[in-house]
Amino acid sequence: MLMPIIACADPYKTARAYESAGWNIDFSQPPESGDPLVGVSLFGSRVLLGVTEGYVREDDLAHIACGVEFYVTVPRKELENVREKHGAFSPTPIRNMPWGVFAFEVSIENHPYMIAGEG
Repeated sequence: MLMPIIACADPYKTARAYESAGWNIDFSQPPESGDPLVGVSLFGSRVLLGVTEGYVREDDLAHIACGVEFYVTVPRKELENVREKHGAFSPTPIRNMPWGVFAFEVSIENHPYMIAGEG
């Protein structure tokens, strides 16, 4: 299993943004733990929200997620509902992609996603 750790200035604030779009908060390390990390998921797809401090140089902060798009699948019958929940993040319209799935793109706190309906 591959589970990316996404660098965030504040993983707790970022987790609340994900939660507002219908993602689940699976766990949250206490801020005082010394390991600020939050696990979030959407229909079984999981990412970890970590900190930039100590992992991303100051010069590179503007380039976080540059060239990366996370591909997440959800049940096809849920795709429109999932898109609606992401409304605050200006999702693209749902499109029939050339490889035969319906999907939309959205960026949550500058983290780019393509969310596709499967099944």
